[in-house]
Amino acid sequence: MLWRKTLTGPDWHERTRKAAIICALCYFVYLAYMLLHPIPPVPPPARYVFSVIHFLAFVVLGGLVGLARRRWSSIVWFFLLALWGIGSELLQNFTGRFCEWQDMVQNVLGIAAGLFIAWLLRYYLLNARKSDAHD
Repeated sequence: MLWRKTLTGPDWHERTRKAAIICALCYFVYLAYMLLHPIPPVPPPARYVFSVIHFLAFVVLGGLVGLARRRWSSIVWFFLLALWGIGSELLQNFTGRFCEWQDMVQNVLGIAAGLFIAWLLRYYLLNARKSDAHD
């Protein structure tokens, strides 16, 4: 399979890392704008949808950072991104939005899930070439 030859092995990360860094930075700026942009109050039924959106938004951020990372471990990135997830909620008090602890929890859980998914993907892609060599 051609995709396994190009996307697996120890050098796949170096080939895709720059693109992952650019995507992570662009997404971070977009997410910061969306989180700090003032919005009108949200009624309770739609508020639960926003919690899911918070979770998914931070899954994407954690996943992109997890794929782009090189030197620092996932644990360091988890704490840095969790600090941003909590800090962004606290900053919302100054931008006309509302700080909610449930959103902080969703942000941190999303970061953990995204970093874990990226770790699984990196593990699989790095070890897929080794298993192909043994076959």
